[in-house]
Amino acid sequence: MSRLKIAIENRAVQTVERLYKDLERRIVASPPGLCPVDLALSFLRLCHAQTCGKCVPCRIGLGQLAEYLEDVLEGRATMDTLGEIERLANDIETTADCAIGIEAAQMVARGLEGFREEYIAHITTGNCTYHINHPVPCVALCPAGVDIPGYIALIRAGRCADAVRLIRKDNPFPTACGLICEHPCEARCRRNMLDAAVNIRGLKRYAVDNAGVVPAPVCGPSTGKRVAIVGGGPSGLSAAYYLQLMGHSCTVFEMRPRLGGMLRYGIPSYRFPRERLQEDLDCILSTGVEVRFNTKIGADITIDQLRQEYDAVYVSIGAQTDKKVGIDGEESRNVYSAVDLLGSIGCETPPDFTGKRVVVIGGGNVAMDCVRSSLRLGASEAKIVYRRRKVDMTALAEEVDGALEEGCQL
Repeated sequence: MSRLKIAIENRAVQTVERLYKDLERRIVASPPGLCPVDLALSFLRLCHAQTCGKCVPCRIGLGQLAEYLEDVLEGRATMDTLGEIERLANDIETTADCAIGIEAAQMVARGLEGFREEYIAHITTGNCTYHINHPVPCVALCPAGVDIPGYIALIRAGRCADAVRLIRKDNPFPTACGLICEHPCEARCRRNMLDAAVNIRGLKRYAVDNAGVVPAPVCGPSTGKRVAIVGGGPSGLSAAYYLQLMGHSCTVFEMRPRLGGMLRYGIPSYRFPRERLQEDLDCILSTGVEVRFNTKIGADITIDQLRQEYDAVYVSIGAQTDKKVGIDGEESRNVYSAVDLLGSIGCETPPDFTGKRVVVIGGGNVAMDCVRSSLRLGASEAKIVYRRRKVDMTALAEEVDGALEEGCQL
């Protein structure tokens, strides 16, 4: 009788794999403020250890490159050393027999090219200046540069209203971001080095949910300046909010009957309820921003008129056009773009999909919004069609899981 043999990894292999996973997690969570010379040296040593050692460029050259970088870090290098690093990296790149040596040399060369000022600072002053010019990791990844550690500390102290005020210092849409932000900050959270990122977006939502109505700051003295803002979406309203606080008088020209832009007409209400959007809008409008609805530039008023009547004009018309797939039949009847579908839902004039079968092409967050909205519009079947694997989808994992849990097919 034959035997069933199950091959399992030995303890050494399992330990090495755990070490590589730990290293990968730390690399992903590496903050922008790390010394680029030290980081390049660490990767170079790792690559040197991984080479087979059969060719001279890898066995000797990478070791010599590491010594040069050590000289830079320890203050033993001169400006001529930088030229030697470039020359040696180029020689290794053109003569190494394996991709490990080639890529290691390329990494050093690119690092020297991109961070030459930091290399020079090490040589001339003995100190790295890179950390001085960069904020903490999570803040560096936040598009608005919000003080994330600051408002988390306020939440911990039970000061949710103050946390909302701190968020509004850089972002006038704390409620919107607390509910639907894609939270890129969490990718660089230092907690990733231990287990997983802090739930930064969740903490922001906790703050806005428990802060009550937080009034906007008092506007500064009037400057007498008037600013016309074309478009009542996130960009235009942000500009209006901060300009109004500075003492300028702002007027927003919006072609639709309501404010919000893509927050209203591009994100379905099941993800972002309209009453929660109104919380942010009310705060912005409380600063004294004037709004002219149903006003289309070029038809109801011209840019030249705005330039004559106002001291400055800020154009924030957003990204309103759709993206075509480039296949036959995409202009046919019953074929919708995501912009058109979600826009009709935002305008409260959605199509009737009752009993219909819907296919959504794409694998991003917008595709998930469309397929989940289709079910809510009565579709009997909703499918996601994507050209790559599920793991390659650009949508957030929770959005994909939510679609599948609701009955969408992939």
